[in-house]
Amino acid sequence: MGKSNKPTILSHCLDEDIVISGISGRYPEADSTDEFAHNLYNGIDMITEDNRRWPTDLFGMNSRMGKLKNIDKFDGLFFGIINTMSDIIDPQSRMALETTYEAIIDAGINPQTLRGSDTGVYIGFSSFGMPDGAPEDVQPDSQSNMTETLMWLPGSQKCLYANRVSFVFDFHGPSMIIDTACSSSLVALNAAVNDMRLGKCRQAIVGGTQICLQPFSNQIFQSTRLNALDGIPKVWDEKADGFVRGETVCCLLLQSKSNAKRIYATVLNSGVNIDGNKRMGMFYPSAESQEELMIKVYEEADVDPLEVNYFEAHATGTKVGDQVEAKAIYNAYCGKPKRNGTLNVGLLKSNIGHAECASGLSSVTKVLLAFENEMLPRNLHLNNIKANIKEFCPPLNPILANTKYTPGIAGVNNFGVGGVNANCLLEPNYKVCDENSLKIADTIPRIVNICCRTQHALNTVFNFIESNPQKITRDFLALLAETMRIEPSVNSSGFPYRGSMIIKQLANNQYEYKKQSAMFTIKTQRPLYFLFPGLGGQWVGMAKALMPIKIFADKIDECHENSMSNMTNKFCATTAIEIALCDVINVLGITPDGIIGHSFGEIAAAYADGCLNTREAMFVTYYRGLVTESDKKIPKGLMAVAGLSWAEAKRLCPKG
Repeated sequence: MGKSNKPTILSHCLDEDIVISGISGRYPEADSTDEFAHNLYNGIDMITEDNRRWPTDLFGMNSRMGKLKNIDKFDGLFFGIINTMSDIIDPQSRMALETTYEAIIDAGINPQTLRGSDTGVYIGFSSFGMPDGAPEDVQPDSQSNMTETLMWLPGSQKCLYANRVSFVFDFHGPSMIIDTACSSSLVALNAAVNDMRLGKCRQAIVGGTQICLQPFSNQIFQSTRLNALDGIPKVWDEKADGFVRGETVCCLLLQSKSNAKRIYATVLNSGVNIDGNKRMGMFYPSAESQEELMIKVYEEADVDPLEVNYFEAHATGTKVGDQVEAKAIYNAYCGKPKRNGTLNVGLLKSNIGHAECASGLSSVTKVLLAFENEMLPRNLHLNNIKANIKEFCPPLNPILANTKYTPGIAGVNNFGVGGVNANCLLEPNYKVCDENSLKIADTIPRIVNICCRTQHALNTVFNFIESNPQKITRDFLALLAETMRIEPSVNSSGFPYRGSMIIKQLANNQYEYKKQSAMFTIKTQRPLYFLFPGLGGQWVGMAKALMPIKIFADKIDECHENSMSNMTNKFCATTAIEIALCDVINVLGITPDGIIGHSFGEIAAAYADGCLNTREAMFVTYYRGLVTESDKKIPKGLMAVAGLSWAEAKRLCPKG
């Protein structure tokens, strides 16, 4: 048989680093990663006792749990979802859409540019056998009941957590839910990384979602003593008596390094295995399997385990699981490689509870925050390390106070009740911001354009920029500018609120902020025209303030090189400024619907329309100036100076 010309899948393998370029999430008592970081670094216990989910005295349960602030609000029309369906869709599916959008924006990407791409979606989720939220009775003779029943099916199916994201954003890559219990979201990360390496998708959305909507599961956990009786996750402490449930919906965007505009961390490697058959039973974790996976992950990545300087443990607060995992971490990263110093260990579930199927990505998010802030947040409720873990401490060093951190390679571990273990290694982006990064308006004032869903959102962005000067870098504004190039989404009501902020640096290195906003009510985009005026508006020193803009200055220099020493100065200067401004506007991605040139401005209009290049525009300008002043025809010597042939001159100036 002849050799097939069809390329194998391996020919499309990704042979470059995979990075995390965008993050977003909802965490207990935190509606964003910024608020999550604030709570972590301020030692706030994000596990609360209230009736947000059900009455505090229901079934005699302890009501302490890590809960999301708001799960009942959703702007379905923004995503092109009708209100009837929005009311039925599971809150976890709603938040998966929201955090996906935010993660893409966080990466400095306009989500519209990914429509039709082979972006993959991988969501970690775990469910119990009982269908939640099902209509109590199906009544075929009732049209309203049948409508509700039919809506319930697509609104509550768990596979649609991923599929709905792919549908709304028009992603064409793999789309799947992964359920391996508590390790689900980190297994989803591993699946996404592998598919990207195999060329199955160019970028991937990786999510994890856990919201506790049914009290029966909490009752089971507490009745069987899996949950801490007092509702306090005493992770690694001698009084540890179980985990406390927590909620999280979070999302990451993975890209190849060359395509990423922002890099939080590089995924050096990830891996998954399972314990197999164990003498102690299926649900008893295995230190040996976890250790084997940790070693395999860093050996495959060719990483020296002694270079790993931080490890975020799964660590739920159970009597068996914590000790088993601590032993695995010690053996893989300290004992066998003979570590001399200590290895800092994070225990996130002491802060937010156990987010179960979303716990892996919660831990990844915490690591990224530690990279960004160069600080390890402290673990809570750890007073006395339990004896069977204390033998590993040191070198294992659970963080008891916020600790200054030099970002280095970090590990994250995750394991599920069925024995599925997941592990990954992350390397920070070592790019360091310098003082020049904060010089956002040192030469000329800067305008920041913003479009939002509501006036409140617009004001939030304004306030963030004005209140966080240490975070508003050149890179940040560049990412923001790209995401603000908004076109209405298919079937979406878009961003009707538009605003701009002019940032001007004052003499004392402080900034002055001038803001304006309006609501965009016209459904169709208004046309944009370039108008190039003639002479009469010029003055000495005109456009001097624009010379710090390199594109503008380069074009002025080019115009100067293409001009003659005895030129009619005001004509050539005006044309030079007009076409230099045209270049700046083009670089900003602004395309006019029409171009108008008045009198002398017709030359620059011809340049903007592509009829003339820079040299030709300056030649016509000079000749026009001569004709205006002395009514002369084109001198042949001028053609030589300009480097033009007689045919070129006749084409440009047929009347001469």
